[in-house]
Amino acid sequence: MTLLTIAISLGLPGPDIASAQDNPIQNARNAGLYGITPDLSRRLDNAQAQDGQAIAWDRFGIFFQEHENRAFVAALRPGGAAASQGARVGDVLRGTDIRGGDSSLSGVLSAFATTTQRADSSILLYVFDGNDGWQREYRLTAAVGNADIAGIPPSLRDHATSRPGLMAILRHDTTLADPAEITTDAMLALQAISRHVKACYGPDAVTIPVRITRTTTTRDGFGNYKYSETDESDDALRVRREFADWAQANIRTYQTRSISSVRSAVLELISQQGCDGDGFRQLESGLANVMNVTLPDGAPAARIGGIPDSPDAFIAQCYPLQLQAMQSRGLDVSERAMAQICLCQEHAARVLDDAELYASLRNVDTSYYESNPELHDRFDDTFSSCYRAPEGSDLRQRAEALWREMNI
Repeated sequence: MTLLTIAISLGLPGPDIASAQDNPIQNARNAGLYGITPDLSRRLDNAQAQDGQAIAWDRFGIFFQEHENRAFVAALRPGGAAASQGARVGDVLRGTDIRGGDSSLSGVLSAFATTTQRADSSILLYVFDGNDGWQREYRLTAAVGNADIAGIPPSLRDHATSRPGLMAILRHDTTLADPAEITTDAMLALQAISRHVKACYGPDAVTIPVRITRTTTTRDGFGNYKYSETDESDDALRVRREFADWAQANIRTYQTRSISSVRSAVLELISQQGCDGDGFRQLESGLANVMNVTLPDGAPAARIGGIPDSPDAFIAQCYPLQLQAMQSRGLDVSERAMAQICLCQEHAARVLDDAELYASLRNVDTSYYESNPELHDRFDDTFSSCYRAPEGSDLRQRAEALWREMNI
């Protein structure tokens, strides 16, 4: 029951399979985590680019091809520097921080050829993310991989290379960034965790009210001030009790920008590991270090040991992740449908009384389901009967009550 299967079962549009077959970028991604088998025998016209290709693969473990006059990441060396520092197969280049390193294959490889002249043998790549088209950037350091980066959870690596504050948090070393950078990134991380606080911390979480003020200024065609409008709204930051004093003292740094790479990275970490994975523990431990507080047993407050009595935590975590996953694939989805999917997945996993299935689906992770085909018939039947429950039935009433509660 992959996300694509769910999309098809709901009549939602799926990806364009025909166009993907003709797209070498998609072909590289379809070949797996490390892409296609690199062909280093092909001679390039530009001698510097030829040298750059050898350096990129031998020292960085990254291989590029070109499509529509733009270089893209076609292969990564397993365990290599690039793979451990944020590069992803399918990333399309926008350029580099090295002069002359434009987005063409020749330009990118020529930039790699000059990395040997740098004291730190590094290069910053600006890319369109191969997964969702968002712009990203990450710095690659040559050799076997930067040990500092290799120890960072995979979903945070590319952001840590370009966010000194996040790196300082994850490495438990506040000398790596300016205090303002650390404070900003710590607040962004707390805002991401706050979206899943019910699942992560339960009723012990502390709620900190936030008043958001936005001022919009209107000017005429000559740039002259005409008038301003100020809107105020209320929000809330929910944190674990040990973080409450720091969050309250630094609430002025609460970020109102709709897009944040740090928030997105932490949400991705939670979607992959939940609130009890090693990566999440590392993040929380780093936040505790910044705030100079001690966490009990160095672990998150909430852990999943079985199937909880209430489905609330499951739905609270599953719904935003399910919605985000569908939207990142370009699918126009119904919020009601996503909420009902989570409700019915929770119901089916509870009926099967499988705690591991329950925990994985809560994180929108179908790997356990897919690796246990003996579950499929029973789970699919139970899920389908819930999702297509007739009007007036108990399951249908539960879905309608959920929609009202979530105001969707």
